[in-house]
Amino acid sequence: MTTKKVYDDVWDAIEQDHGMAQNLRLRSALMMKIAEYVEQSGLTQAEAARHLGTTQPRLNDIIKGRIEKCTVDRLVNMLSQAGFRVDLDIHRAA
Repeated sequence: MTTKKVYDDVWDAIEQDHGMAQNLRLRSALMMKIAEYVEQSGLTQAEAARHLGTTQPRLNDIIKGRIEKCTVDRLVNMLSQAGFRVDLDIHRAA
């Protein structure tokens, strides 16, 4: 009989360290918001990169989901440049 593991989300499944899984989860959410902003803005990647205070190649990394190239600090700063406020919700794990 095969035993199946059930995870809360993909990050817990691919990362054994719970802290790192949380970091990946946070970076992923920030990256998705940036990609959504770029798509909805109608700007080219180069124009959007200027609005976000980054380079077009770095923005392309975000849009392509290259999470290893991104830090929470940089992503928060980019969203701030675009007029977003990033809030953090901290609570005890279940």
